[in-house]
Amino acid sequence: MLSLNHSVPEDLRNGRPVRDNIFDLVYPEPVRRVSARFWTPVTVAAMAARWLESLGARAVLDVGSGAGKFCIVANLSAGCKVWGLEQREHLVETARQAASAYGARAQYLHGTIEGLDPAPYDAFYLFNPFGENLYHPAEQLDGVPELSALRYMNDLSIMEHWLDCAAPGTCFVTYHGFGGRIPSTYDLVRSQAKGCDHLRLWQKKHAGRAADFKLEVEVARSQAGKLAVRRTRGR
Repeated sequence: MLSLNHSVPEDLRNGRPVRDNIFDLVYPEPVRRVSARFWTPVTVAAMAARWLESLGARAVLDVGSGAGKFCIVANLSAGCKVWGLEQREHLVETARQAASAYGARAQYLHGTIEGLDPAPYDAFYLFNPFGENLYHPAEQLDGVPELSALRYMNDLSIMEHWLDCAAPGTCFVTYHGFGGRIPSTYDLVRSQAKGCDHLRLWQKKHAGRAADFKLEVEVARSQAGKLAVRRTRGR
């Protein structure tokens, strides 16, 4: 671990920009080396956190939290109460050390989506958390967890079920999508090109189970007009 820039927490709390290469000094070199591909950029995490906070999110779960970067930025920049779920135990420990170094109130759980009860959470952050299952082995982070197309489909099914059964008001943010389908009970609240993809904020507006599910890109395209009208009226 290199010497930290101790202004990072204060800069995030005060809305000042923090470069990723500066933030990432909190991590060991192997974790820093893969940051651009696997961890959420600071500017993306800060925007996502502000969006969730604006909807009153009280307990945010980052599914597939990796080295914990989103959770740290979300807590410091927007005061979100955040938990990270990560399957690699060594990354859970890395995330805890980084959060402690930056003074962030973020908690990390070691496990998988199969073994977690989503009931305590009213918001989720999804940075394509299951996509690594489809990567060529040479492109995966490491060979620690068992990854496969079958597991990809199973994890997507669980996540879709979580969203479908959630209480009205539940919200979630996607970055690079999450690979699954959006229940018809959710509306697209905000969408913006950010980083190298789109950041999208969704909220459950209708009680009960969904009548159908549609691909995220399809829903985003169909709701783009409504979103533009809401923005115009809000000016």
